[in-house]
Amino acid sequence: MSENIAKNVHQKLNNKIFALQIDESTDISGKAQLMGFVRLINGDSIINQFLFCQELSGRTTGKEIFDCVDNFFKNSNLSWNFCTGICTDGAPAMVGNEKGFWTYAKQKNADIITTHIIHREALVAKTLPTELISVLEDVIKIVNYIKSRPLKSRLFKELCDSMEANYNCLLLHSEVRWLSRGRVLARAYELREELCVFFKEETTMGEKEKRRILKTQQFYDCLSNELWCAKLAYLEHTFSHLNHLNSSLQGRHENILTSTDKLTAFSNKLCLWSKKVGENNLEMFAKIPDGNSLVKSHLDTLQQAVAKYFPSIHIEKHDWIRNPFTGNTSYSNLCLEEEEELISLSSDRTLKLKYSELPLNTFWISIHDEYPKLFKRAISIFQFSTSYLCELGFSTLTTIKNNKRSQLKNVEDELRVALSTIKPNIEEITKHRQSHISH
Repeated sequence: MSENIAKNVHQKLNNKIFALQIDESTDISGKAQLMGFVRLINGDSIINQFLFCQELSGRTTGKEIFDCVDNFFKNSNLSWNFCTGICTDGAPAMVGNEKGFWTYAKQKNADIITTHIIHREALVAKTLPTELISVLEDVIKIVNYIKSRPLKSRLFKELCDSMEANYNCLLLHSEVRWLSRGRVLARAYELREELCVFFKEETTMGEKEKRRILKTQQFYDCLSNELWCAKLAYLEHTFSHLNHLNSSLQGRHENILTSTDKLTAFSNKLCLWSKKVGENNLEMFAKIPDGNSLVKSHLDTLQQAVAKYFPSIHIEKHDWIRNPFTGNTSYSNLCLEEEEELISLSSDRTLKLKYSELPLNTFWISIHDEYPKLFKRAISIFQFSTSYLCELGFSTLTTIKNNKRSQLKNVEDELRVALSTIKPNIEEITKHRQSHISH
């Protein structure tokens, strides 16, 4: 079935434009696996399809990654000239200016558009001032104190149940998980009253254990401090918005246009919040006594981080793709032939009616033959904006190649069958097989 799916995919990719998404990770046996997905045109729609999973035997530098992908392209008769975009994570091996995978790929096709949004968004979340970092560290210490001790966890659960709290346990923090900090803060803020009662009891119960009392007393002092709790509320609110943004950027059908819209909206919200805080309006946050300057300073820093990691967040030059019938047919990023095609397209009232009835990507695919140059430029923007599919693929790899199957050598066939959107042609597979006649 895997061979049949691969054959069908290669036929659909033959002399057709496509976008590539790749990422590298280590499996259960310590082997480096390079996974690739492709976004291609299938009929009148755009689909995502698993392409390959190749083992990297040596180093995982940009050169080795490129050689692996390039060899796959040669063996599959695929051309770099038809690759319109590449999406990876932000690792130096991928995005390095001199020896990164992007650099080698652009030597094959200089017009390739490169993106990696999701990891830059995670970096934005690390722009915390010292005062807020200390609150975050205190929360992590509080959580670890309870979660690392089974008895404390059971006692805290009983306390939460007796107080009829919405939750009865805390969440552990994991630095490698993008959403972890926001969820840990949200749960700690939700259970702050229960935590305060728990540590107050801990302080009074163990008078002989001075060292433990000192630690629990520090936790109680934090949780009973109004300003500390206000800062915790602000952190929880901020990270909940970051988590919402992060989650919204992940999805099978995300592209540059949709992701940029969400990032632009978040950037504009930061501007609005900063303006309101400057006017002493903390309606969107928990009230922080004498903390307006801290909040405004952090919001301004967050704005600067967004501008730093997303310098091309505004792409009004691609508005003609969203709506080619606005009347504006002069764009600096279009060549003369493309502008001429855009003028003809925007003047066609039949296509304008068609545009209002069809999804955006379907509309552009439908005019492929009539406006080929404009179509090629427009369809390239529908490429991947995040490495979501690769992350999903590695989760499937973990399920397939587990502790009991750690010596599984060729996982590509199993992954292709598990992850492919193109179904195998069962009739074609079985017509060369002799059915078994029962006795």
